Amino acid sequence: MRFHRALAAISVLGQLSRVLASPILDTDDAQKPLLQAAGDAKFTLYEQSEDICDAGSRQWTGWVNVSDEKKLFFWFFESRDKPTEDPIVVWLNGGPGGSSLMGLFTEIGPCLTNEGNNDTFRNEHSWTNFANMLFIDQPAGVGFSSINNGTAGGPNTIKEAVVDFDKFLSVFFTEVFPQFSHLSFHVAGESFAGTYLPAFVSYISRRQQLGVPDVSQVPIQSITLVDAVIDVVGSGALGSYDHMCRFDEHGKNKIPHGYNATVCRAIEKAVPECERLNRHCIETYDREICMAAAAYCQEHIEKYLEVGVGAHNPYDDRYMCNGTTPLCGIDTYFGRYLNQPKVQEALGFGLHREWNYTPINYEMNDRWHESRDMYMPTTRELTWILDETETKVLVMNGNNDIIVNTEGQKRVYDNQPWNHQAKYRLEKFADWQWPDEKRNMNRGGEFKVVDKLGFTSIDEAGHTSPGDQKVVAAFIMECWLRDGGREACPFGFGTKEILK
Repeated sequence: MRFHRALAAISVLGQLSRVLASPILDTDDAQKPLLQAAGDAKFTLYEQSEDICDAGSRQWTGWVNVSDEKKLFFWFFESRDKPTEDPIVVWLNGGPGGSSLMGLFTEIGPCLTNEGNNDTFRNEHSWTNFANMLFIDQPAGVGFSSINNGTAGGPNTIKEAVVDFDKFLSVFFTEVFPQFSHLSFHVAGESFAGTYLPAFVSYISRRQQLGVPDVSQVPIQSITLVDAVIDVVGSGALGSYDHMCRFDEHGKNKIPHGYNATVCRAIEKAVPECERLNRHCIETYDREICMAAAAYCQEHIEKYLEVGVGAHNPYDDRYMCNGTTPLCGIDTYFGRYLNQPKVQEALGFGLHREWNYTPINYEMNDRWHESRDMYMPTTRELTWILDETETKVLVMNGNNDIIVNTEGQKRVYDNQPWNHQAKYRLEKFADWQWPDEKRNMNRGGEFKVVDKLGFTSIDEAGHTSPGDQKVVAAFIMECWLRDGGREACPFGFGTKEILK
């Protein structure tokens, strides 16, 4: 999720320029730790049972001390298939301030919470069917992760968060589970993870190339960006007109909850200035300029996305908002399950220590807004990854998402600078299909792939597309990870063309 109470839903532009100033993390940042890491790497580890999560494979929870004050919580599941051979995938939710356990318990994890939120049941379409899954609550202060044994005052910039993530991976693969360090390693995330992951991967990969001794040594094979923003204004505001203003020859909007003609004319008028300001943001990487671009586009475009009970649902154009804003009914009730005494005791809190687990840390979300890092693009980081590393990039987007809409995302990636930009932009989107249980082929969306960059859209899916279309998203991810090992990967997507 990407939200702020002052600027409800913001997006990103398509005209991305080459590096004219330093990226969020420059070469000097890669050569040395940005913050003091913990002197003695320590961790705690608890093996969990099916009573806590009906997973169908072995599972562990724990904390890694990434500094003297900060601990990052994780939940690790072995693959249900071949845990000693299958890849490891890290999953991050966004926010900033969103717990990654949201993805675990409502989208791709091996267990989901029941209707009463007092127990779990097995998710037969979990990504653990083909991968070892590692869910991390980060930055410190999110979910079960802590700073000074609390949640207030955690990192509110990429420069802070990336060091802790790097430290976590280093400890995890050298001390917690060194027996898994030889496996193919991938990172995936949703929404604001489009800011986290390119920055994290570029930082870690630069340090690996420089031979910095304390960096995580496990190479990152791929990034999967799920309804995720690398360019805040382009993925939302600048795709709003395309997404919400689709009128037929009779003047009727084809989108059930789309905008009326008056609103669409106002947005059309505002788009050129929004694009100009956002282009300036991407060219300069200046926080105040990027904040100003987001503010203008919010005031003149995003303001029409009225969010409230009975109004628009920014996460899915098929529905109106039916719950408390800003999440509009997106399932956060799994938090009740995680606050049960039996669950917290199993996680390691003990009988006399309670933790008030919340899926969203709004205090942290506010402070990322104040630091302006919430509005920074990561287009330069992605350029470096595509041009200077072997890491592949998969973009997955729900076609019913408004806040990170497919129309805006297509434009963002067509204009993403990298060595094969011209070829990628020229490539046409094609339909792709997936097999159901009866082996019938069904349209899943559109895709295109060139060299190391692939993009797929998912029909009948909103912002949490792997939760809305569990079977389809799992099919895409398995194709991506297994290099065509599944019988039906009809698009050559993430298979022969990307992971060769």
